[in-house]
Amino acid sequence: MIQQFYKDKEGWFIDLPEFIEEGHGTKGNLAMVSGADTMLDKLSNNKKRITLRIETEDFEGADGKLRKVGICFYGENYMFTSAEHTHRVWLCPVTKYVFGGKYPNKIYIQKVA
Repeated sequence: MIQQFYKDKEGWFIDLPEFIEEGHGTKGNLAMVSGADTMLDKLSNNKKRITLRIETEDFEGADGKLRKVGICFYGENYMFTSAEHTHRVWLCPVTKYVFGGKYPNKIYIQKVA
């Protein structure tokens, strides 16, 4: 699937207006924090927008992957790895909305031009 992310003065957000329109939460719930913001800075080369292909199965051309590394009370912890970077990322419950009600064990990522 293709997802867009943007950065404004408050930080990084997934561009998911339907989440808000359907009454699931606010813009604040769509914030990319706790390592996800750093991942997006690196993948976007510090730009303000990025479009990513994200899949639960490996695919040719993937730029990196997130691997679930632990359960937490709220959200899930992942390890992001790419050719250039490795660091922890926390993903909030919006991840379950995006992936049909569950946290995937692995998420493969590719920058889309």
